[in-house]
Amino acid sequence: MNARYRDSYYMSRTIYIINALLGSVGAKGGLPLANKPGAFGHKGLKELINLYDKPKEKRVDGVGWKYPHFEAGPGLAHLAFEAIETQDPYPIKAYIAYRHDPLMGYADPERLRRVFDKLDFLVSVTFTWSDTAWYSDVVLPLSPYLERESTIATKNDLLPYFFVRQRVVQPRYDTRADWEIITGLAKRMGLDKLAFDTVEDIRRFQLEGTGMTIEDFDRTGLVRLGDAPVYKDIGEGSHFKTPSEKIEMIDDKLEKQGIPSFLPYQSPARPPEGSFRLTFGRCGFHTQGHTVNNPLLFEQMPENVLWINAAEGRKLGISDGDTVAVSNNGYTETIRAKLTEHIHSEAVFVVHGFGHRLPIESRAFGRGLADNKFMPGGNRIYDKAGGGVAFQEHFVSVKKVSGHDRP
Repeated sequence: MNARYRDSYYMSRTIYIINALLGSVGAKGGLPLANKPGAFGHKGLKELINLYDKPKEKRVDGVGWKYPHFEAGPGLAHLAFEAIETQDPYPIKAYIAYRHDPLMGYADPERLRRVFDKLDFLVSVTFTWSDTAWYSDVVLPLSPYLERESTIATKNDLLPYFFVRQRVVQPRYDTRADWEIITGLAKRMGLDKLAFDTVEDIRRFQLEGTGMTIEDFDRTGLVRLGDAPVYKDIGEGSHFKTPSEKIEMIDDKLEKQGIPSFLPYQSPARPPEGSFRLTFGRCGFHTQGHTVNNPLLFEQMPENVLWINAAEGRKLGISDGDTVAVSNNGYTETIRAKLTEHIHSEAVFVVHGFGHRLPIESRAFGRGLADNKFMPGGNRIYDKAGGGVAFQEHFVSVKKVSGHDRP
């Protein structure tokens, strides 16, 4: 996974630069550029966020003022955590974990708990129990996907489209859809512009000016905005949203931050003797760590295993299926080993999202290894050019667990 290293931005940027030099930006078979509804003569959806003025306060993650080179869109949670800890640029007293679980998804969860302790109020909006929900002051139960209806969304693509999720069955328990939670809070807070009563009211608002109706989504749940994909012709006279209106190799925003546009190659750090670089990823059975307690999906994959290079494993006296102890910075967990030729000799790999320790998650409890607990100080190790956390810059030791050492 390219987005988990200190130099990930430069690797990604290299791919874009090569496409630019080859003239394949926008070309079929090259690097396509997504179209918005306007490219097909359609007006875009009205956005709920535009019902209110954009906040004038400085963003707590520093984007736009402290770090002007970062994209101003989704935000960087790890820098927000740092702001909670330092209370800079101002005190942050509340955090809403909306459909994410930072205590499972981010590095060094024990330190992150101490950061959250500085808050007055922690809220989780979630469809399942999670470490963060269990640690929160308030949990707002979100309906699972088959019981949840959504507002209309846009997919910008070669052939863009609008799409919507319809509720398949009524919620079995006391849960709410996203829009119900947000509008319910809006009503209680006096935010009348956002106080819609039904999802149909929201959808009609979104579709104003598009010439479409809610009924247009009944058959398939989506409405395509054209007949065929359109590739943008990037040639003479093309304009980009850059100071020169061209594809730029030298990035002034980076240079002004003291960050070079081009980084000379440096070999990655080698693991210490007897250690391995810890890597992780996803799988087709589970949605990150959210579904491991689901009875049907747990049956398909109840725990993760540690992939280790077969030759390196044999040097350590490890056989396929053995229980091994994985350690870093005085912290240890055990996991079954999977010997394979399909991994680098200096790395080990696990599927992310396992190692749950909440008793209420009765199936997932104690099954597998939690990779984020082996990343001490990890939220402060990030790609300074691109902003992403460098999750895969940590090393662990591995040893076979003898019979009397087994948990």
